[in-house]
Amino acid sequence: MRNIKFLLILLLLGIRYGPVSAQQKSSRWQFHSLNNVGLLEAQAGSAFQLQTVNGVQHKSWFAGAGVGLDFYRYRTIPLFIDLRKEFGKTANKLFVYTDLGRNFSWVTDKEKSLYVADDQFSHGLYADIGLGYKIAVGKSQAFLLSLGYSYKNLSESYATIYYYPGLPSFTGNPEQMESAGNRISYSLIRLSIKMGWQF
Repeated sequence: MRNIKFLLILLLLGIRYGPVSAQQKSSRWQFHSLNNVGLLEAQAGSAFQLQTVNGVQHKSWFAGAGVGLDFYRYRTIPLFIDLRKEFGKTANKLFVYTDLGRNFSWVTDKEKSLYVADDQFSHGLYADIGLGYKIAVGKSQAFLLSLGYSYKNLSESYATIYYYPGLPSFTGNPEQMESAGNRISYSLIRLSIKMGWQF
């Protein structure tokens, strides 16, 4: 009889303090790696994107640094800070996220416009904001789905050279060509659909 009472007391204590200890454990700082593959959609068509984000989570907040590949119109490498907030008390959670950073051009030869002089691409702003859903798989991993809007900016400089038949070709140095050049700025807003894995 005493053993049964003792077991009942332990069971009640476990029910009473078990969720508290689990909550305390979940409130610790935890390292996570988020790896996404996605689709970018806008007026210029569709393109793939790849991302990896590594950072720490405390309770429902996550902060990390990310890098990726963005193949929309011009290939670029976004380098950014990722912030996100989770909602809900269950293992599966809604979340909102925002990314902000720098967009580095890595343009292929096929993507460059056909001017007489070589094109020069400069870097610009990168941003992404959206919401998603996290589906828990086990204790420390999760499947991620998200939908948002992504923005990237880069600019293109090129030299305009006029050629008239019968005249000698232009032999100026690159600095003169740059000073006589033109500049185009690209501001690209895309729908971003991503799925990924968190561990």
